[in-house]
Amino acid sequence: MTQYLLYYWDVPFRGVFPQLFLEEIGADYQWHDASEIYPDKSLKIHNPGMAPPYLFDVKTEIYLAQMPAILMHLAREYDYLPKRTETLDLALKTILDCNDVLMEVTNYFGQRMWNKKDWNEFRTARLSKWMKIFEQTGLDHGLKSENGYLLGSKISVADIATTALFGTLVHSFPELEVDLLDHAPHVLKLCQRIEERPALREFLRKQREKFGQIYCGGEIEKSLREMMF
Repeated sequence: MTQYLLYYWDVPFRGVFPQLFLEEIGADYQWHDASEIYPDKSLKIHNPGMAPPYLFDVKTEIYLAQMPAILMHLAREYDYLPKRTETLDLALKTILDCNDVLMEVTNYFGQRMWNKKDWNEFRTARLSKWMKIFEQTGLDHGLKSENGYLLGSKISVADIATTALFGTLVHSFPELEVDLLDHAPHVLKLCQRIEERPALREFLRKQREKFGQIYCGGEIEKSLREMMF
């Protein structure tokens, strides 16, 4: 029986965050194009949201919007939240950090297209600092190259979110793998380990076979790709 309906565009970007989580837990879900809700019906759903992704919980008949809220909802439902207060708070912080990186890497969702000067400044300053923040968080909680997780010895929603962020970014823009290796080598290894989990490996293979290296699409992605040369 279908448990969830996930609405997003035909690109990974923010949609891959809840999708990776749903795959990890083996949920029975259906993917729907976001145009079924956005923009015309976005104010008519229960708990309206500005933009996709939207998740419809079939059991409760409730919609959720905003990627962080969706992940926190699923993490509570399936016990993917840390138990201690500090790490529970850090799980939410990590998801919010991921959301911020998505905003920044797309130059605030395309408010302006990237130029070489601004991109190089962002890549060497802001993006590298973000990577170091994730790395230090992991190191503070025992993350090793070959074992451990971002917030301790047990996988949590923070690991899924981090992999959705950096695993997708590095796949779509292989040029950035050297940045992640330089600034967050343990996070790079973590993403590779999470992507190899049985529940995720085949999904990612099929998704990447379908989309290739598509990231967010449109003029924003075109601008990003021009920066990689």
